[in-house]
Amino acid sequence: MMCDKNFIISFVRHGESMNNIGAYYEDRFHKDDSPLSDRGFLQAEKLAEHEIVASVDKIYSSPLIRAVQTVYPVAEKLDKRVVILPDLIEINTETAGTDIAYLEKEYPLAIPCVTEPTPTGGPLFIQAENDEIRIERARRCIEYFRSEAQEGEHLLVVSHGSFLTYLLTAALGYSDIEHFSFQADNCGVTRIIYRKNKCPKLSFANFTAHLGGMPLCNF
Repeated sequence: MMCDKNFIISFVRHGESMNNIGAYYEDRFHKDDSPLSDRGFLQAEKLAEHEIVASVDKIYSSPLIRAVQTVYPVAEKLDKRVVILPDLIEINTETAGTDIAYLEKEYPLAIPCVTEPTPTGGPLFIQAENDEIRIERARRCIEYFRSEAQEGEHLLVVSHGSFLTYLLTAALGYSDIEHFSFQADNCGVTRIIYRKNKCPKLSFANFTAHLGGMPLCNF
């Protein structure tokens, strides 16, 4: 899978969520739309403070609140918009994401994606997906990023632990999801470098040094 330009994608799993620690949150959010825990918010701040995101040009996020909350401190520091990309949502999810009116009010730098890939025909019910559909969804994301990236840009993409396996499989040009599984810690960063006329290169995976030795939640 050769590329026609030079750019970088840094993939991030969201920070620790309330669901990760078994804490209650469903009075305000959907059961599949868990917000960050206190430690998750701290992880997000540490990510924003680290040089690993200092060169980011564009930011994309899952429509679930924990992903938006994770990347928002980066967006504020760099004064960048957060493009909400529905196809980045976690697998086995029964909601299309956090209500966009809530996001626009609480996180004004977050904006809906107005181009492909977007869901078609009403709400996403990701629980009905199989591997074939997830693989195609991940490929749509990667093709979208390849088309959106300009020469030399650094894209930051925030998604979820399970779906990151599909995203990285697609990003590296693999086709056999059955023999690839990826460990993504909360707020871990994985970087793929794209070079013109070359195959994509995995630069590093699941980087967590920016968290300063904080205990990791691996659910």
